[in-house]
Amino acid sequence: MKITTCQFNDSYFPIMDGVGMTAHNYAHWLNAKHGKSMLVAPKVKDYQDNVDYKVHRFKSVLLPGMNPYRVGLPLFDVKFKKKIKKIKFDLLHAHCPFISGQVAAKLALKLNVPLVATFHTKYRDDFKKVINNDLFVDFLMKLTLDFYNAADLVWVPNNATGLTLREYGYSGSFEVMPNGTDMQIPDQAKLLKYKGKGLDMIDAGPDEFMMLFVGQHRWEKNVRLIIDALKMLQTSGKQFRMVFVGEGYAARDMTQLVRQYQLHDQVVFLGVITDRKELQNVYAAADLLVFPSVYDNSPLVIQEAAAFGVPSVVVGNSSSAEGILDGVNGFLVENEIASLTTTITDLMSHPEAIKRAGEGATKSLYHPWEEIVDNVYHRYVELIREYQPTVSHQWEDDED
Repeated sequence: MKITTCQFNDSYFPIMDGVGMTAHNYAHWLNAKHGKSMLVAPKVKDYQDNVDYKVHRFKSVLLPGMNPYRVGLPLFDVKFKKKIKKIKFDLLHAHCPFISGQVAAKLALKLNVPLVATFHTKYRDDFKKVINNDLFVDFLMKLTLDFYNAADLVWVPNNATGLTLREYGYSGSFEVMPNGTDMQIPDQAKLLKYKGKGLDMIDAGPDEFMMLFVGQHRWEKNVRLIIDALKMLQTSGKQFRMVFVGEGYAARDMTQLVRQYQLHDQVVFLGVITDRKELQNVYAAADLLVFPSVYDNSPLVIQEAAAFGVPSVVVGNSSSAEGILDGVNGFLVENEIASLTTTITDLMSHPEAIKRAGEGATKSLYHPWEEIVDNVYHRYVELIREYQPTVSHQWEDDED
């Protein structure tokens, strides 16, 4: 049966973060296989959408201190409100509890359709970064929990994220719906081709040891730990190349720190890469994905790297480390400079260990979005039937 659904999120193209990519892939695969799917997100000046599903944008402004993120202004966007109210949705899915999530919640009530809400992010950390008032942070967290308590179904991308939601005070039920990746596993010929292009992008030789970080350039991502470890590696005389891909409020300070440490000949900042084909070239050229964030819950970049046989170095007992076994499909370190430096130093001398863990990552961590969204669709249908068993929808029966 075909259903009409809509994904809501406050971050979306041209911002390339994990939650935005999740919402995009939900909309893409649902629209391609299971009916009509759309997406609602803030408008970005001079950006034109180029996707195979309908995107409805509402007015927005930059979020102070959190570039490139934006604050939506849907209440002041009459054209957007008129359009979205005319669409007959079967189900709405909010990927954040804020502006777009509130739009989804109000619209779900108006249309009398179920609302799915995914908890993706450590929101308390975000609040504390921009608000120096614990009472106000507690108030915002209460509003956040009220949002999830009001949803008909709450999803988390992994068990660790569910524990975070519980720690915040949520006592309702939730289900794990894992994330996936749109990267495809290349054959050996394509892998070598991609690797060559990636090395050309950073002007590196085929024998250089290359490490990679892909993500928002924010201090919360533990990027200072990476740069401090690189300084120690340089002091020890090790030869390497480190590539940072992404953008964010800390990008300029990260660049200055690299120069201060005199690492500018070994560290490359590529900025944000919106072309997924170019990004796959960078992944293919890497030996390790270094991702010590203790902020992220279920980072897509670990799966993206796994598609190319690149294992990740993550902090043990972090949410990012769920599913990673040290030396089997990735590498675990402590959240300290010496531990990260020692692990990288050891791996530089043992390429066979990297190769073995990379193969393990591909086998155990890689999950294509198409398969994930097939599961999403079937759960959507169950929820629609549970929610309105007596309502007659104009669905088409097919082999789904």
